[in-house]
Amino acid sequence: MKTLISSDVSLLANLIQEGKVVIFPTETVYGIGASTRSEEACLRVYEIKGRPRDNPLIAHFHSIEFIEEVCVLGELGRKLLEKFSPGPLTLILPKKDKSLFPKELDTLAVRIPKNPVIREWIRQTGGPVSAPSANLSGRPSLTKLTDVVRYFEGKVDGILIAEEPSFGIESTVVSLVGEHPTLLRPGSIESEELKTILPNLIIPSPFETSPVLSVSHVPLSPGTKYKHYAPSAQVVLASREEFIHSLEVGFDPKETAWIGFSFPEKIRKGNLFSKTNETVAKKREEHSEFDHFSLVSTNEEYASKLYAFFEACDLAKIQTIICEAPKLGRGWEGLRNRLEKASRRN
Repeated sequence: MKTLISSDVSLLANLIQEGKVVIFPTETVYGIGASTRSEEACLRVYEIKGRPRDNPLIAHFHSIEFIEEVCVLGELGRKLLEKFSPGPLTLILPKKDKSLFPKELDTLAVRIPKNPVIREWIRQTGGPVSAPSANLSGRPSLTKLTDVVRYFEGKVDGILIAEEPSFGIESTVVSLVGEHPTLLRPGSIESEELKTILPNLIIPSPFETSPVLSVSHVPLSPGTKYKHYAPSAQVVLASREEFIHSLEVGFDPKETAWIGFSFPEKIRKGNLFSKTNETVAKKREEHSEFDHFSLVSTNEEYASKLYAFFEACDLAKIQTIICEAPKLGRGWEGLRNRLEKASRRN
């Protein structure tokens, strides 16, 4: 199959109208999309990703008015979209148009991407466009065009070139179906922000947990449940103390990589580890095409770099990725959720 890779919005919109599958960037991650009005095209998205059929897709719209044409938006839904959209918010709403995929559900997950180019593309498709994240099921979502092309060229009909994702993790998902609004997936929009409009927002376990992360001792994995958002490498979620300790004991950087806030000054300056400095420095020089240390200063920067770092680690055949726990404060909820899921073994 030949994949059309182009920034031409009209050409890529035509592909969706023809029942084809197109990958496109949003402000969060890349999506792999098909017309919500075509069951055949949407089922092909599942096939390409290897995605479980019972995992619904998010329908992407270009405007609030278009959402209201096909779903019951209500006062709360409109307030949320007016405050947080276009942007990384997904709402679960009752359907008006029962023909939209998936036909067996009475609800639809909807969101409006932030990028005006993508909204114009959706408008030209006739919309909406149903799309999960562009990845193989269970693996990290993709945030770089080079990774998208590597995985999906020849497997999809088109790839739309536009501004690459900046948020780095998937949208916040809130259900407005049922007696009380419920947070289904944390993201870059904080629960406290949502509560300004939804004071009775339900935040179910595991999101309602202590701000102190449960971590293992490096290099053991802390989780035993199913993996999600996970690279091939073993992901270890570490406290600040464990993270620093793992750097000090001199892991072989041919097999280990680190991402976090708390790199000692000697590593920042390139001196690496005091105990094994000469050996490790030589090994790092031999693998200079890959930087085993990713320093971040905020949770937002961490989230924006995380999935691309995971992909780079897999390409470099890294065996263990040690991730420092996010800092309390803005961006903590969604980042914590993705790190915990990635660190689960199965």
